Amino acid sequence: MSARLLQASILASAMGLSIIATPASADVTPSPTPSATGSPQLQYELELEQYREDLREYKVARAAYDRQLIAIAVEFTRSLERAARDAKAAGKGATTKANLAAARAQAALIRDAAVAALGLPPIPPVPPQKPMKMGKFKSPTPRPEKKN
Repeated sequence: MSARLLQASILASAMGLSIIATPASADVTPSPTPSATGSPQLQYELELEQYREDLREYKVARAAYDRQLIAIAVEFTRSLERAARDAKAAGKGATTKANLAAARAQAALIRDAAVAALGLPPIPPVPPQKPMKMGKFKSPTPRPEKKN
């Protein structure tokens, strides 16, 4: 059982390191710089286009992050199932229960280390603020009070 536990820990460690070692590639494109004399509506349209591009990149990054979390969870479940199967095959006894508890603790440590190495999830972009509409200026008129 310890050989399988060693294999499981090596596999999980390799998987965790492969997640860390994957190179991140992103196209570096200069963001559009609006002119200082641009209208608020034009400025908003440029910011909205940049937001849409950022949102697409966020969705791709979030999907990759979620896939990696699922892979970590699946590996954790498989290692727990292997440990339970090995303990059942070994029979009932104090050492078997201790080995099972140690295998569970080891699997939890590997899972926690892989999730910590994964880092924080990506942060969604903030949508641009709409320009204020310049309407007619109306002075507030006093309201007559209600009389009962």
